[in-house]
Amino acid sequence: MIKDYAREPKIGADAPRWPISIIVLIVFALVLLTAVTLILLSLNPDQRIEGSPTVQVEPVIPIVTPEPVKIILTEKTTTPDFTYSIILKQTEVKPAHVKVYESTPKDPTKKTNHVLQVASFKSELDAKELQNKLIKKKLTNVQVTQSTTDSGSVWFRVMVGPFQNRSMLNKAQDVLVQMNFSPLERKYE
Repeated sequence: MIKDYAREPKIGADAPRWPISIIVLIVFALVLLTAVTLILLSLNPDQRIEGSPTVQVEPVIPIVTPEPVKIILTEKTTTPDFTYSIILKQTEVKPAHVKVYESTPKDPTKKTNHVLQVASFKSELDAKELQNKLIKKKLTNVQVTQSTTDSGSVWFRVMVGPFQNRSMLNKAQDVLVQMNFSPLERKYE
């Protein structure tokens, strides 16, 4: 037997079907029910079936008279809902005494005793190289100092300063920050 794969089998082809006689019977019942309904609706409502007495009843509507509205006067309470404003008016708040700020003029000629430590190196050659870069950036008093730690290791610090005033110190810090250094402010020894 050759199987045809191009045509797929129908889903539910094996499902049992209703017999035709039951389908015809259901359709006939629906048609008959529709015909009877149309006949009953087409009857004239004036035609009455004999033997059924008809009695007309008038609806009884009770008459309600409205009572007069009595106005009752009540006294309004004198206490407000929110008493914070009253309490605030009754209390006296005294602020603490603060001494008036007096500005002191700064002396631009006053020397500072601070220097900026730019970096520390293990190699003196690296420290001297940074010293030359800082001199080219027009920073004054660039020094390389040697220090020995408690463990005995030797470090070479690159220091800038001391400065004539605070303004020059701040300008030097700005230049070093632009060069991606984070200078450490230290007291001059």
